Amino acid sequence: MSTTIKVKIFPDNPDGQMINVPDDSTYEDLLNIMDINQELVILLNDGKAVPIDDIVVEGTVTILKAISGG
Repeated sequence: MSTTIKVKIFPDNPDGQMINVPDDSTYEDLLNIMDINQELVILLNDGKAVPIDDIVVEGTVTILKAISGG
């Protein structure tokens, strides 16, 4: 079985995409699947912050990437 979620990535993909992840996957697993460094993002599910070790639940996951510059 798997869980289907919508993932929006800011600033790269604000419209989002649908992704299936295996049941009992964590948000860390999701980031690994998407090849995103967990230390450079903030994760939200339906607008609420989620710990990286929580199990992914259905909803809209927003990944906010840190942007740096000078």
